[in-house]
Amino acid sequence: MTSHRTPAAPRRTAVIGAAAGLVLLAGLYLVMAPWLTGFGGAGVLALSDTLVGLVLIALAIARTATRRLALIGWVVPVLGAWAAVSPWLLRHAGETTPSTGALIGNVVAGLVVVVAGVALVRRVSS
Repeated sequence: MTSHRTPAAPRRTAVIGAAAGLVLLAGLYLVMAPWLTGFGGAGVLALSDTLVGLVLIALAIARTATRRLALIGWVVPVLGAWAAVSPWLLRHAGETTPSTGALIGNVVAGLVVVVAGVALVRRVSS
């Protein structure tokens, strides 16, 4: 069976690869962020970032390995949005607030994941 690729196919593949790479890097950052940016006593936020980061890493790797995960691509932007707003939603009175670096890092990583996730969803659906 021969594959007939359109001229847009290599560009689509490159965009999907770049977007999945950004999601992978942001996921790695979220896993390492509690140690890199000083989350202090914000243990719930550290756990959230670690879990979200691991899921993002798994989805990015799986997305580059197979096209079958195209239908669950909407999960990536949702996880990115969660990463961006979670420092404010997961504040507890008894915990130390995370550092400014942790807040900025979460917002930037979350926004990168949202943009890359939307690019993944749009490229797959077109």
